[in-house]
Amino acid sequence: MLNAEKPSLLDVVDRIYESIERPHLWPETIYAIGDFLGARPHFLRLDTERVSSTQNSATLEAGCQPTFFVSRADLKTLDEYEREFGDLIIRFLKIIFLSILWTPNDVHAREAIGLIIAQRYLQAFESPNATSTSTAGSARHNLITALWEDGHAFSRDNLRSMQLLAPHLDRAVRLQMRLRSADLHAETVSGALDALTLGVVLLDGSGRPLWLNKRAREITSHSNALRLCSAGLAGHRRSDTQSLQELIRGAVSEGSQDLLAISRGVESKPLLVIGIPLKQPGATVISDQACGVVFISDPDRTDRPTVKSLQQAFDLTYREAQTALAIANGHGLKAAARSMGVAVTTARSQLQQAFAKTGTSHQAELTALIHKTLTHLRYDPNVQSKRPD
Repeated sequence: MLNAEKPSLLDVVDRIYESIERPHLWPETIYAIGDFLGARPHFLRLDTERVSSTQNSATLEAGCQPTFFVSRADLKTLDEYEREFGDLIIRFLKIIFLSILWTPNDVHAREAIGLIIAQRYLQAFESPNATSTSTAGSARHNLITALWEDGHAFSRDNLRSMQLLAPHLDRAVRLQMRLRSADLHAETVSGALDALTLGVVLLDGSGRPLWLNKRAREITSHSNALRLCSAGLAGHRRSDTQSLQELIRGAVSEGSQDLLAISRGVESKPLLVIGIPLKQPGATVISDQACGVVFISDPDRTDRPTVKSLQQAFDLTYREAQTALAIANGHGLKAAARSMGVAVTTARSQLQQAFAKTGTSHQAELTALIHKTLTHLRYDPNVQSKRPD
């Protein structure tokens, strides 16, 4: 909620930089800027809740465009005012409108606000030239007049405040763009790591997890052998936790790589944990940056190749892929033939075709190839391939 008193320059600057980290604050920040400059209140008070609930564009346009009257004398003054200060005001408002559209919530509202801004003021933002001076000039007049509180032009103090705020707003928009770009890059990388069958845990400078991929979250949430606690990663037994902490400390602080097997009892195979440094030994360690990574291999959760993935990887027919997959899963030729309902001679012929297409010559070699190439990525059957079957 805004204070009743007019905000100071430092208050507004603080709001601008706070809005970089919390973009949902931009609408109130822009309103505070308008209040500080003495602009018409309803011009920069873009109510996203009202816009979200309004479906009719004509109603939106009528509801947010104030009515103002300017005398002939004021029009003459406006011409001089626009020539002297128009570029400053237009540059300032470009940044203002960009900031409004950073708000992460109410997508419909932002689209509607963007449309209104474009329809009403886009021509004002164009650089006047020989063919469009009249149109652009008229739009700039309307824009500047719409800003004036009760028809009164901005004072010299208002314009000076614009000059002081413009660099901060400009810097804020650039920082916001960099953060958006970094977020997009992080989302892309995390999406790629989520496709791995290995668990991936990024560690900060103190050895605590910064981020876990999908497989790591599955392992830590469904296994008592490896879990997340307030201190970071921990094992079920005290000795496992101590060994895990030593492995993490070596990767994060000492630049060493190590492997640890964490027992899960006689019924399950042990988890294999590998700690790898992400920084060179002696490099400055920053607590909130990734300094090491832990890879977790769960033999019981390894995604098995599918018939479709074998077909796509090695250009096999459906029956050839079925036969190769049965062999890779440890079934003999007779068992494979029986599961497919074909004669052993037919299964042998299909296996020979699979050997030829994969460049292998015996069953062990074919099995090793399949597990080396198709068990590291999670195959999503719901994602449609563009290749013909």
